[in-house]
Amino acid sequence: MTTMNDGAMNDDAVLARPSATVEAARWAISLVFLLNGAGIGLWAAHVPLVQARAGISTGTLGFLLLTIAGGAIAAMPLSGWLSGRWGTRAVVLAAGWMFAVMSVVLMNVSDVTALFVAAFVFGASNGLLDVSMNTNASEVETARGIPTMSSFHGFYSLGGLIGAALGGIVIGAGFGDGRGALAAGILFAVVVALCARFILVAPPASHGSHFAVPRGPALFLGLLALLCFAVEGALVDWSALLLTERTGAEPASAALGYSAFSVTMAACRFAGDRLVLRFGAARVMTAGGIGICAGLLLAVTSTHFLLSALGFALIGLAAANVVPVIFSAAARVPGMSAAGGLAAVATLGYAGLLLAPPIIGSIAAHSNIAVALGVLSLAGIVVALNAKVVKRS
Repeated sequence: MTTMNDGAMNDDAVLARPSATVEAARWAISLVFLLNGAGIGLWAAHVPLVQARAGISTGTLGFLLLTIAGGAIAAMPLSGWLSGRWGTRAVVLAAGWMFAVMSVVLMNVSDVTALFVAAFVFGASNGLLDVSMNTNASEVETARGIPTMSSFHGFYSLGGLIGAALGGIVIGAGFGDGRGALAAGILFAVVVALCARFILVAPPASHGSHFAVPRGPALFLGLLALLCFAVEGALVDWSALLLTERTGAEPASAALGYSAFSVTMAACRFAGDRLVLRFGAARVMTAGGIGICAGLLLAVTSTHFLLSALGFALIGLAAANVVPVIFSAAARVPGMSAAGGLAAVATLGYAGLLLAPPIIGSIAAHSNIAVALGVLSLAGIVVALNAKVVKRS
């Protein structure tokens, strides 16, 4: 089978056709990515209802969201160890069912103490699933012999959009009291069960560390992932405020800024594998870093709504395939199993998602939101200058 390399490849290159079993495994794990994204999107739509049901303040809600992120970060290294010991398929299935169950619990519980416990376990299930499904995806990518990781992340992004839309429909139909979440959770669990027989079975790694403090290449890749997730986390919380302050947009219109980022990211991820195959991972990452910087600068300097929204769309296009190529490289870190490398890099990466919003807020408090997000444009430059780290040996 043709092996992947970082160099550009002509459109006329002839690639060996993956086996039917490998292709079935590809679509099975793609569906798991889709369901994971849909679950997160569905939860996002239910956040205001959960807050009202539990009767908690906005400040307490912030701690609840922090608890979910903390659970995910705490579980990611454990997922790497479990995947290395039992194989990724077993962890994907267990974590997938756990994620389905806890999504239902989280969106139905009203007692504050129980809500925080459910939030931590929900976050942990998401962390376990994230690392194990990415590791399984890297195994499928290796078996196929051609870049595939970006499409998996495309399915996750598409799932997020579907989940958010589904949440809106469910709530609008009067099922936001938890019944809609229950139906969705049952559907998720059933689909994971149907995927079980097709998910690629790879033997547990017999070499390399499955559970280790990030160091060397893993640490470097993790820090680059941290910067990318920091950009995404900052846009989730601060893009709407930037548009209202800089362009005078109404809150409803300002929300379209993050939508532009999300839609272009999802779309570009489905083209990412072809781009990596043709131009190489390092070139794709270089272009991504430059685009992140340019998009952020356009968004923060413009006083016109459409131009700022175009900046967010450009960030989505540019950032779409940076994390997938970093994760693909993480699965090949020398001296670590694929699961261990991914766990180390993902843990650092998601720390950026957690830490960036409050840091941006602190900078904005001493200046303004445009300056704070403008500083973040330096992350794109750092990513572009260090793109060679994802080249294959």
